Amino acid sequence: MLYKRLTVFVAVLVLLTISCTDNPATISEKPPQLPPVNSMEMDFSNFQHKQKSTGANNLSTDNFTRASGAALLMKGIVGLNLAIPKLLLKAAQNADAQLNDASKWEWNYSKTSDSNTYSVRLVASRNGNDKVNWEFYVTSTNLGLEDQLFFSGTTNTDGTSGIWTYYSLQNTNSQEVVSQINWTVNGSNDVSLKLEVKSDRNNHQGDFIEYTFDGTLKTATYYDASSGETTKIQINVNTHAGYISSPNYNSGEKACWDSNYQDTTCS
Repeated sequence: MLYKRLTVFVAVLVLLTISCTDNPATISEKPPQLPPVNSMEMDFSNFQHKQKSTGANNLSTDNFTRASGAALLMKGIVGLNLAIPKLLLKAAQNADAQLNDASKWEWNYSKTSDSNTYSVRLVASRNGNDKVNWEFYVTSTNLGLEDQLFFSGTTNTDGTSGIWTYYSLQNTNSQEVVSQINWTVNGSNDVSLKLEVKSDRNNHQGDFIEYTFDGTLKTATYYDASSGETTKIQINVNTHAGYISSPNYNSGEKACWDSNYQDTTCS
């Protein structure tokens, strides 16, 4: 009798162990790694802070000034598309995840921006063994939003690469795609992003910006779909030297500046 009871107990224990192992979202499992905030960030600050010249000659700084203007344009496009999503993703870092009734991980929190308070419901679900799906739903009384999908994405399990898709909050009846960003982030000094504008709002449909940072060089390329022109800027964050290449500047030839932001011959 004792042997039979022991056999039943062992069988039940094995079944429980198997069921817990097979369930993709159990209480013992940790939530997925939140994607990094800089998966939504392009930092153009090095193109905006011009130091005083230390050179003996008062040389022109036209090349850097032109690059700074291009950086300002790109910064504006990035801000229109990523400012609020970045803010909401950053706020998620301070929230705790819970398993919801659908056995998906869910973060609930609030964040205020420009006098608008966004209540966020972030939902994550595993897609096989190597992908995680993310959905950010927002509620805002001021904007008349009720649990509306704002942006979604798919990342690898360690949160080092993925894609984000952003939707318009102005049309509550359909999910209009505003923009999309493909990204790889292996650390603060190893970043690669490509932002593509999908909507015709703000007159940038078809434009894209590619941005990379390798710890030393920041490089940004802007394609203007309306003109078919491509502008590229690069700066060394340590020496401050860099260049701009644009079809409507310097006859389309590469134009460089030195560590004092003064025009110099490109090597």
